[in-house]
Amino acid sequence: MLLVQDSAHKQKKLTEGMAMTNGNPTQFKTENQLPILSSSSQSPLWLLTIVAISIFTSEIAVMIAFVWLPPPTVQMGVILDGVLLTMLVSPVLYLFLFRPLNVHITALHQAQDSLQQQRDHLEEEVQKRTAELIERNREIADREVHYRAVVEGATEGILTLDKQGLIVRDNTAAEKMFGYDPGMMANLPLVQMLTPDSAKRCLGSDGLLYPVSNLSLEAQNKGGKTIPILLSISTFKYENDHYFTAIIQDISERVMFEKRLARLAYYDSLTGLPNRRLFHDRLGQAMEHAHRNGKLVGILFLDLDHFKDINDTLGHLFGDRLLQETAKRLSDLLRKEDTVARLGGDEFTVILESISNTADAEDIAKKILHSLRQPFNLGEHEIYVTSSIGITLYPLDDNDIERLIMNADSAMYQAKLHGRNTYELYTSKMLSETIDRVALEKSFRKAVGASDFLLQYQPEFVLHYQPEVDRYSGEVVGAEALIRWQHPELGMLGPDQFIPLAEATGLILPLGEWVLRTACMQAVAWRAAGLPPFHVAVNVSALQLKNRNIVQQVAHILKETGMDGRYLELELTESVVIDKSEELITILREFKEMGITISIDDFGTGHSSLANLQLLPVDKVKIDISFIRNITTSKQDTAIVVGIIEMAHKLGLKVVAEGVETEEQLMCLLSHHCDIMQGYHFSRPVAAENFEALLVNRVEVTPRNQSHQ
Repeated sequence: MLLVQDSAHKQKKLTEGMAMTNGNPTQFKTENQLPILSSSSQSPLWLLTIVAISIFTSEIAVMIAFVWLPPPTVQMGVILDGVLLTMLVSPVLYLFLFRPLNVHITALHQAQDSLQQQRDHLEEEVQKRTAELIERNREIADREVHYRAVVEGATEGILTLDKQGLIVRDNTAAEKMFGYDPGMMANLPLVQMLTPDSAKRCLGSDGLLYPVSNLSLEAQNKGGKTIPILLSISTFKYENDHYFTAIIQDISERVMFEKRLARLAYYDSLTGLPNRRLFHDRLGQAMEHAHRNGKLVGILFLDLDHFKDINDTLGHLFGDRLLQETAKRLSDLLRKEDTVARLGGDEFTVILESISNTADAEDIAKKILHSLRQPFNLGEHEIYVTSSIGITLYPLDDNDIERLIMNADSAMYQAKLHGRNTYELYTSKMLSETIDRVALEKSFRKAVGASDFLLQYQPEFVLHYQPEVDRYSGEVVGAEALIRWQHPELGMLGPDQFIPLAEATGLILPLGEWVLRTACMQAVAWRAAGLPPFHVAVNVSALQLKNRNIVQQVAHILKETGMDGRYLELELTESVVIDKSEELITILREFKEMGITISIDDFGTGHSSLANLQLLPVDKVKIDISFIRNITTSKQDTAIVVGIIEMAHKLGLKVVAEGVETEEQLMCLLSHHCDIMQGYHFSRPVAAENFEALLVNRVEVTPRNQSHQ
C-alpha cells in the first residue's frame, strides 16, 4: 500500500512538472489521465476485507499446525498456505500495484510523445520567428543605410536634438557649415550656435526649443563667423522620449544676391547715389521725422544747364564723368543726415532734413551753385557748367511726396526761365497752368456719383485694353483693363492724373468696383461673340483690399456677370503685399479658391524680395516699366530684370514684362526667357471694340511683327 501511494505521489509530481512550459503552467492532458488512489476510485472494500480475513485465517491455521500437528504435516500446511497466499495476493498485487504502474508508464510515454511534439512545434516556431527577425533586422539595417546616405548627402545641416536641445546626431553638411570635426558637435546645445538674438527667437517661455518653420536667423560657426540661415525644427517621439529634428539651410549666397539686387535697385550705377526709388523712401522718412519734431524738410530739384551740349560735343563718356564729379561735389556739401539722389540724366534731388526755415534751404542752394560753377577737370578738358535749382518745403507747400517733387521741378524750370545759374522758391502761381486740385476733385466726385459713372449718354469713365503676348506662341493670352477719364473740359486723362486723387478721397472704392464689373462684363461679351478665352487683368488698390467685403464683392460680381473666375486676374502693387499680413494672405487664398489668378504689379519698385513671395499665393510678377525702358542700355537694369526672371522661375512664378516698346527690348527679354510681354511694341491700350477687332481680324501680334493695330 505504501508503494502504491508513493508511486501515485511521484506520478502526480511528474504530471505537475510536465505541465510547466517556459515557466508558465499549462493544462496538460493525455488520453489516460493518471489515476489518483482513493477509496472512491479503487476496487470495492469488500474484496480487501475477504483477502485480509483469508490471510488471517491461513496464518491461524499455520500456527495451530505448528502446535498440534507433526512436522511433515506442518511442512505440507506451510506449503499449502504459501500457495494459497500467493493465489490470494497475486490478483491483489496486479490490481493494486502492477496495473496502476502500467497505466502510469503508458501515460508517461504519451506525455513524452506530446512533449516531443510540442518541442518540435516550438523549434519550428522559433526558427520561423528567428528568420523573420533576421529579415526584419536586415530591412531595418537597409533603411538605416539609406537614411544615413540621404542625411549625409543632404546639402542642409540636419541635427537630432534631445528635449534639452543638445545635439545627439548630426550630418556632414552641419559639421562643415559650423566648422566642426566629425563627432565634435555631440552634446553641444543648438542655441550655442546661434547669435543671442536668434537664440531667443527659438526658445519658449520655459527656455526650451519649440517647433518653427523656415525661420530666418543668424548662426555662428566655430570661428565666430556669422552665417545667415533658415531654421526649421520639428518634434518626434522615440522610446517614450521626445526629440527634435533641426534642418538648417545656409542662405549666405541668397542674402548676398538680394543685397546686390537691392543695391542695383536702389542706387544709381553711374554715380553710386540713391536713385528715384530710394529717394522716395528717404523723403517719406524725413517727412515723418519732421512731423514729429515740428521741423521743415527742404526738397531741392536741380539739373545742369546745357548738359546736352556737352554730351553732343564731347561725347557721352565725358558726360558721364561730369555727372560723377557733380555727384561727388554735391555729397561733399551736404550734412550726413541729408540725401542727394540722381533721378536720371542730369537731374539731381536733395533732401534737407530738419531745417528751421526757408533761409536754411536757400543757403544750401547758394553753396551748390557756387560749387558747381568751379571748373571740372576731365582729363584734357576743363569744363565750366552752371545749374538751375528749384526749392519746395514740407509741410508749407504740400504733404504729398509726388506733389512736392513736382513743385520743386516747377520751381527749377522757373529758375531756367529766369536765366539759369540760379534758384527759385516754389509758389502756387507756378502751377497756374494746371488744374486746381479742388476743382479737379469736385469734377471727379461729380463723375463718380453720376448714375453709375454715366453722364447722360456719354460715359466719363471708359476702359481701354492692352494685350499681353505669350513669348512661345506669339498669341494674345491676356488683356489688362486700364481706366481713362473723359473729362468734359480737359479731354482724355490717364490714370496717373486722377487715381492718386481717387485714393486720397476714398472714391477709389466705388471706382474700383465699377472697373471690375465692367471688365468682367466685357470679357463675358467677348466669349459670347466666339472669341477664344483669355485672362482679363484688373488692378486692385490697397484701399480696396482693406475693404472687409472685398471677397464677397468680387464673388458677387463674378456671379452677377457670369464671369468664370479662371479668366480673371487681379493685379496688386508690390507695396500692398510687403507686410504679408495674415488678413491679406487669407483674402488672396479666398480669391485663389475662386480660380482667380494673382499677380504683383510694378515689381522691383518696392522693398519686398522674391523670396518673400513664396509665403503668398501669387502666380505672376510684372516687372516695372522703369527697368524695361533701359534694359538694352543699362547693365544695372539688365541685371535686375535677369535676376527677377531667374528667381521668379525658381519659385514657379510666371514673369510679365511691361512697357516693351522696341525690337531690341523684345529680343533681350526673349533671350532671358521672359514668359509674357506687354507694351507699345505690340499695341497701345485700345477701346474694347478695337481690341475685339484686333482679334477678330486675326492681326498677328508676334515677337517678329512690329505692326500695331
